[in-house]
Amino acid sequence: MDIGFFSPPYAHAYVTGERTAQQVIEWDLQLARWADQYGLAEIFFAEHHTIGHEPSPAPDLMIAAAAQVTERVRLGAAAHLLPYHNPMALASRLMWLDHMTGGRYIAGFAPGSFPTDGQYFGVGASNQPMMDEAIDIIDAIWTREGSFRIDGEFWTMEMPEYNEPMNGPHLKPLQRPHPEVVMTGVQANSPTFVDCGRRGYSPMSQQVAARVLRQQWDTYVEAATESGHTADRSNWRVLRDVFVADTDEEARRLVVEGTAGKTWDELVLPTFRKIRDRGGSSYALGDLLIEPDMTVEELTLDWMVDNFFIVGSPDTVVEKLAQFNEELGGFGAILSFAFDYSADPGPYQRNFELLGQEVAPRIATLGPRAKTAV
Repeated sequence: MDIGFFSPPYAHAYVTGERTAQQVIEWDLQLARWADQYGLAEIFFAEHHTIGHEPSPAPDLMIAAAAQVTERVRLGAAAHLLPYHNPMALASRLMWLDHMTGGRYIAGFAPGSFPTDGQYFGVGASNQPMMDEAIDIIDAIWTREGSFRIDGEFWTMEMPEYNEPMNGPHLKPLQRPHPEVVMTGVQANSPTFVDCGRRGYSPMSQQVAARVLRQQWDTYVEAATESGHTADRSNWRVLRDVFVADTDEEARRLVVEGTAGKTWDELVLPTFRKIRDRGGSSYALGDLLIEPDMTVEELTLDWMVDNFFIVGSPDTVVEKLAQFNEELGGFGAILSFAFDYSADPGPYQRNFELLGQEVAPRIATLGPRAKTAV
């Protein structure tokens, strides 16, 4: 099992004017440096355009910048929101990014979920079909040889014949046939996981209960199998907040009294209690986190720290990760959300150090029992 981080980024201090956009960017780059320094596997950057408390409109630029200050950690996007890009231009940028990172780049594709982002780009209700068409175009540019043309509903692209005087078209990804691609799911029967399995991409599960995660995996396996792909648990990434300190008590205090707890208590949990899924069903997104005998009103920070997050000393975190892995039947990587502890960075750096130097070596043998197990 690998350990990594995912930065939305959460930036309350930016919203209140206490930190600049440049300081938000520099903090994310510091996290990438620590991940690299302490041997963590990967770090992902998000794309949001109209969300002030999660300011990150260009994950490709964050990856490019992080590549210059790191050597080993893999750098991913979670995700490029495809309806908001010309897929031909994006395909070229991401191939160049793959070369720029020396093959450490991980692609991520998503339709976009924030209505105000969709309003900003004027795509209306077309996000899902636009994403599907964009993926087809990007995949063709990455993998097909020779000239071809794609006439889509939203875009038309034509790859020209090789031109000797121009010495091109010339560009293909460094990683062959293309960089690893991840797609993120939330619902138990996530349509994104169906698309992910159908295309043979890697699934990434948002922070939901183990019972929902198991259903997500079943959804992915069914779609992958029907399309002739082998579902590989070692490619399954699961988001679950992790925080390590030298003692259980210190770790709990640093979460509850720190930025992580403040972010969950004031931003994430109220959103999860209120927001309904996009299909218009009667449950709140918070219902995907709780146990069957709970109500969403019982979803509190204290409950999350004690029953959901993976918080504690190295010994405790290793034990919790082993139990979580067993609950799910094995998975490839645990990804924790990143939080802005820049006002007092020491304990957060220690969290990275303990994860990379003490926890990661002890959980390296966890994960699926066999690489191709389903």
